[in-house]
Amino acid sequence: MNQGNTTEANQGTGNGQDDVDAILSQHRFHKAHEGIISALWHLIKERTSDGVEEEALFNGELQSSRFLYEGYKTSRFVGKICLQDGGQGTGTMVSKRLLLTALHVFKFCKKGEVRFERIDPHSSVYQMKEVIFTLEPGTFFMPHPDSTLDIALIAVSEKSLDGNSRLSDVGYCKRVISSERPGTRVNIIQYPLNSNQMVVLRQNQLLHSDERFLKLFDNAFVEHHRYKLHRDAAKKRWFSSPEKKNFSLQCRHPGWIFGSPCFDDFWNLTGIHLRAVPFQVKKKPDAFKYIANEGVKIDVVIEWAKNELGKNASYDREELGELFGGNL
Repeated sequence: MNQGNTTEANQGTGNGQDDVDAILSQHRFHKAHEGIISALWHLIKERTSDGVEEEALFNGELQSSRFLYEGYKTSRFVGKICLQDGGQGTGTMVSKRLLLTALHVFKFCKKGEVRFERIDPHSSVYQMKEVIFTLEPGTFFMPHPDSTLDIALIAVSEKSLDGNSRLSDVGYCKRVISSERPGTRVNIIQYPLNSNQMVVLRQNQLLHSDERFLKLFDNAFVEHHRYKLHRDAAKKRWFSSPEKKNFSLQCRHPGWIFGSPCFDDFWNLTGIHLRAVPFQVKKKPDAFKYIANEGVKIDVVIEWAKNELGKNASYDREELGELFGGNL
């Protein structure tokens, strides 16, 4: 925390509001400050031009009914990784046999399986059937050389463990897009707490990105500071320094969901969830909250794959397939 920042606004109200007043105190967000403020201004102008009445009526959540159908199709190729040493993560099929996930999931063990859920339309319960495939690191495994990016590709067996399903029935992601537009809503598919597949729908917004990472912020953060910027501008008060304003919010999902895919509202893959950024709670040195999501941009994945797959002796394009179906 910035020791010199003792304004009443940043001290909070003692009822949790101080948690919403402090994200840029972390060093990693100091450089992003101007970009975030600019994005918030963009959203203010956009909402004003769209009309206040419609925003109040629909609260920005009006979606085509096809949105859920496309989301269901996308969820079919997002699986739960379970390793023999107990390691877990979320992976996305990005070719007919390659799975994209977080590298550190395989830190101690690469042997395991990936499970894809199948919905029974005749069942009234949420417990869904799983189709299980074996991971095959011996066939193909390629980690990114930059460990800070924390991504890897691994091969998956062609047939399920029970021999009744083929991996081709699962499918893979063919739609990718580089989205850096401020305010872009993000949908994250994941397996929290070793549960069934879950989806965080439109609860994160892109406010900033750099060459490699996306910064995703909770809707509560965006609305709070959009209003705050609008109000401060009306009073002609401006931020003078990144160190003078701190912001904080709590993420909408656990910070340890590794390798979860991030999609826009058209279910184009925009990034891979890397980490949730922790924030030290005021007056509680040992307590932390997660204040923002950080993801690897899909451009970074594509550039890495284009440069390295051709050099990798174990990569058989015919057998493993082209990344994203060649739609790059």
